[in-house]
Amino acid sequence: MKAGFVVCLVLVAALGCAVNAAAPPASVAPHAGETPAEAAAGFLGSEACSGCHPAAYAWWRTTGHARDFAGLPDAERASSACLRCHVTGYGEPLGYRAGGPAGLASVGCECCHGAGTDHARSAYPALVPTATGGACPPCEANRICRLCHTAAHSPEFDLARALERISCRRGGR
Repeated sequence: MKAGFVVCLVLVAALGCAVNAAAPPASVAPHAGETPAEAAAGFLGSEACSGCHPAAYAWWRTTGHARDFAGLPDAERASSACLRCHVTGYGEPLGYRAGGPAGLASVGCECCHGAGTDHARSAYPALVPTATGGACPPCEANRICRLCHTAAHSPEFDLARALERISCRRGGR
């Protein structure tokens, strides 16, 4: 099985992704005052992931995370305490900004996997590790999930049950 996985990785790396590695996606434009390095580490939004990961994206669209921002009352949509958990990349370079790209107004792929610009621009995207290192060990998932699912906001949060429900593997590649 291990050899098959390696062969698969090599083939995917050789073929590349549907993303044009030579040019950044059109949605990647630096905000005023950001350096090129900050812009390179920017967020693209989950729709940018759909070209290479269509099944995972389609599955994610059915989850509560995809609709998290839409469910916030209007008064909370301007609260930094609320936005840090209900949007993608709040307070980060090229992350969510009020009036910015609508694609970041959700708990998207990059909330768990990290900003996707470098991954999308890579000539070998399959070899670019995500913030979770690909497969997400429970200790890493716990660290990421608990950033928002705190005792105060999610007192009944159960990591094992949550991982069964939210695993991107359920949606395929």
